[in-house]
Amino acid sequence: MHITIQLNVPPYTNEDVDTAIHLAETLLKKGHKVSIFLFADSVLATNKLVKPMRADRNLPSKLQELSNNGAEIHICGLCAQYRGITEDMKIDNSVFSGLPEMASLIYNSDRYINLMP
Repeated sequence: MHITIQLNVPPYTNEDVDTAIHLAETLLKKGHKVSIFLFADSVLATNKLVKPMRADRNLPSKLQELSNNGAEIHICGLCAQYRGITEDMKIDNSVFSGLPEMASLIYNSDRYINLMP
């Protein structure tokens, strides 16, 4: 089964990104294909240059681990450009995408989950 998770939330304001990560980890372990599309402020979670405090979680690292385990990580290119996220800042193996790619992911997925404020 192919599941697409769309995120539309700031990464450190609430725990929606964490929820998506835990859900994706579980789905991957069960053998499902997982795609994550980061939109609006959620693109900030892919900045591998972020240096969270010791007590906080490192979301780019967790997203990188998901990617290493087979999840597709799509970043809205316009959203990233607006927020100053460049190719050298984003996590490895993630791709800048757009609304056509997001629509294709939704259309071709068996399940679609949208986490938004």
